[in-house]
Amino acid sequence: MSGPQKETLLQPVQPRYIILKPSLHGGLAGTQDWITLAERLNIAWWITSALESNVGLNAIAQFTSAHHVQVPQGLGTGQIYENNFPSPLFVKKGHLHYGSQPWDVSDLSFN
Repeated sequence: MSGPQKETLLQPVQPRYIILKPSLHGGLAGTQDWITLAERLNIAWWITSALESNVGLNAIAQFTSAHHVQVPQGLGTGQIYENNFPSPLFVKKGHLHYGSQPWDVSDLSFN
């Protein structure tokens, strides 16, 4: 969806918030386009993951933190996978944290 199409979609409705799932909105660049437009139109935004692995969740969390958000976001879906490899990410009291455990990709199989 192009910038003018996004604006045509948002302007008449003027929602209070838009929900952004980077995996479904053109990755981080596409999500940034939505954020830029939303902020220009005075629309708040909220980022949530869309069933990413721990690697994807880490990327989205870093992207989100670069925006210095003050409202809790919807990140933390990596924990639902049984075949996900360990990461230092963990959720505690509703917040995503980066612990001291190193990333462990030694068990990854590319077969």
